[in-house]
Amino acid sequence: MSDETTQIASVLDYIGHQVLAELQDLSDEELNRSLTLPETNTLFALATHLAGAGEFWVLAVAGGQTIPRDRLAEFRATGSFSDLAARYERWLAGVHEVLDALVPERMEDRIDVNLYRSVPLASAQEVSVREALLHALEHSALHLGHIQLTRQLLGHAPPEAE
Repeated sequence: MSDETTQIASVLDYIGHQVLAELQDLSDEELNRSLTLPETNTLFALATHLAGAGEFWVLAVAGGQTIPRDRLAEFRATGSFSDLAARYERWLAGVHEVLDALVPERMEDRIDVNLYRSVPLASAQEVSVREALLHALEHSALHLGHIQLTRQLLGHAPPEAE
């Protein structure tokens, strides 16, 4: 593992645990409650999508693993906090496993993302391993922000800092 992959794994781990901290004190009903605003998602759906995208970009695209994914179903997902916690622990363990084994020379390897999509795009989408990992960071951070805002829109103050 390089300093770069160590940092990427650390930030993804931090984001994942921040998501869980945002959600752990909410009831399952609150996790699955829709907002009255158009084009918004439940907290459970947002957290499910964040993990699904993270698995896709880190474990599948960068790590070469076969990860079944139904992206559209992520936005309709319902469940409990314990479901999310278990999935996040599996995902983050996988992040560390992939990034611990990733040698710096592979960071510029080009990958056709369509090889890992359940429904490939009409044209090739090629990215480097580094680009896939940076996309995972950016996308995860964006959705952590959505989760924080959604929690507040549902009437909850930010969780107490530990």
